[in-house]
Amino acid sequence: MNYRIKLTPTAKKEIRDLPGYVRAQANQLIQGLAQDPLLARAKQLRDKPNFYRVWLAKHWRIVYEVDSEAIVVIVVRVRRKEHIDYDSL
Repeated sequence: MNYRIKLTPTAKKEIRDLPGYVRAQANQLIQGLAQDPLLARAKQLRDKPNFYRVWLAKHWRIVYEVDSEAIVVIVVRVRRKEHIDYDSL
């Protein structure tokens, strides 16, 4: 079963602003989430059910929400590790 991928406006802007090699990796990883949103390397966020984070190019993280009922993955943020604020999700 393939999930639909949605990007928040913030995530779209953050992806656009990534360095080229990181942007390519981000796009590839996000497309892969359509096949398997619960990647083995993804970690569920504490106190945030259905929200996960996955490392990208050693310094960045992709934060996304999985809605199994609607069969959709919503990419919420793509930021450097030190700039992510999980409380604001």
